[in-house]
Amino acid sequence: MKTFISSKNNFSTALVWMVAIGLFIVVFIEKPKAEAPSIYIFNCIMISIIVTLIWILLDTKYSIKEEVISFNSGPFRGKININSIRKIEHHSGLIVPVTYKPALDTKGLIIHYNSFDDIYISPKDEDVFLEELLKINSKIVIEDKLS
Repeated sequence: MKTFISSKNNFSTALVWMVAIGLFIVVFIEKPKAEAPSIYIFNCIMISIIVTLIWILLDTKYSIKEEVISFNSGPFRGKININSIRKIEHHSGLIVPVTYKPALDTKGLIIHYNSFDDIYISPKDEDVFLEELLKINSKIVIEDKLS
């Protein structure tokens, strides 16, 4: 099994850390004026969001084992059969034309698989990742890199 960590964009990483720290300050430094149960529910929700954000930052990776790509991005996980991949596009930019994006960078790969499914990922060693995929499924069409 080969594992590839996600590349990280400095701006978005800093933004997520600032949001997590801001929520942390709201929960633990701001003292509520009332001890209503709704304050505790609010704090639990905020702590859950903080934990999820940090989990995503620290645990976004992709692995290839046999004929399957597994991806983890915090609590979000999934698998793709490599033989169902039709095309891989290089993409760069903030707006990615897919709905599922377990990635931490603005430069990455859009993987088109099955009939209508696609996903955006950003492995750090993109070239090695693509080589591993092509060893398993040589029929994958890879579009040229963006300049």
